[in-house]
Amino acid sequence: MFKRSEKRWMSFAVRPSRRFPFRRPPATARRRLRAGGLLLSLLLLTWGSHRAEERVLVQGLTDAEIWYTDPASYSLSRNEGETASLARLRLWAAGEFMHNLQGFVLGAVEGGTGTEAGETDTRLEQAYLRYSFDAPRRLVLQAGKLYLPYGNFSRRYFSSQNPLIGTPLNYEISYPLGIQISGAVKRFDFMAAALDGPLTHQGYDSPTESAVRPAVSAGVTPLTGFRIGAYFTQGPYLSRISEAWLLPGKTLGDFHEKVMGLDVQFSRAHFELNGELTQTRLEVPATGDAWGRTWYVEPKYTFSPRWYAAMRWERGDLPVANWVWATTWTAEQDRINDLEAGIGFRVVPGFLVKTSYRTELGKQSFGADPEGHALALQLSYSFDVNSWFLRPR
Repeated sequence: MFKRSEKRWMSFAVRPSRRFPFRRPPATARRRLRAGGLLLSLLLLTWGSHRAEERVLVQGLTDAEIWYTDPASYSLSRNEGETASLARLRLWAAGEFMHNLQGFVLGAVEGGTGTEAGETDTRLEQAYLRYSFDAPRRLVLQAGKLYLPYGNFSRRYFSSQNPLIGTPLNYEISYPLGIQISGAVKRFDFMAAALDGPLTHQGYDSPTESAVRPAVSAGVTPLTGFRIGAYFTQGPYLSRISEAWLLPGKTLGDFHEKVMGLDVQFSRAHFELNGELTQTRLEVPATGDAWGRTWYVEPKYTFSPRWYAAMRWERGDLPVANWVWATTWTAEQDRINDLEAGIGFRVVPGFLVKTSYRTELGKQSFGADPEGHALALQLSYSFDVNSWFLRPR
């Protein structure tokens, strides 16, 4: 049994990002029914949570966004440059089944002209079990549909945690199946996982092949407020449709993605700094390797409990396995050099208003006028469903 306000549930993080816009494959009726059933289940949990308030927490986050973008920008454009709107609702439930064994499930509904496909999408993002070992062992074991467990931004993907509105371009939205164990020893922390999904999506209208891939990370906190970490993962990355574009005798499992990176976190008084450096190598069919290195720095300063300002500068080259025709491929790079700056105002503890401006600072590898821009306004409201059913004392 535990109090609803305990911070232990705050460790359920969410994540993860997209790099460049791509057409999402049309959702089948079966997928929509499953996702709709998930949200219905969450609502049923919500209805019953007042009876088992000590056992189940149900919370949510809703976002409303308005975008004004440059139609010529490949990476920043939304709704072909016309005014774009987006609404998003996430609901999650966390429950403790027995001592040290918890469960977590998260579903989302998103729609509007500002989405990738310009249509409403209902999806299951996370659903996993967590087992926390008793002290003095600081170990946590998780299994199910997870967020990608490595990288600096993955822990800050929600609008309530992201100080800006956009995301780094080298992140993909991905929630693979997997099993993960993480822990800490004094100032050192570590994570090891086996995941059924890659970091990269090459933009084809097809899911990636199911293949288990390792992922490891480690970090050290030498001083309070300062942590530096490293991570590594490797495995197949091509979409299933790519199998028809390979030379005879080759399979999707023959071509791997290798990702390694460093991330840093620093905070002192009202100042925060996050950053990451990522190097990626893609084995491209019938061509060779595509290499790329990207980095970003993200400072934030809080002027008062309500006001803050933040900025993110991102630069580098993203490797791309580009299919041309038949079995012909090219190994390419997409150049990144963009800056996003914005301010946030917290109206009440659960209601955050943000505005940001993002611009491309240099030429990309293709496009008629790639130096685009994006102006956005976001309203973010987080809520605790359990509190709706609390009896007055």
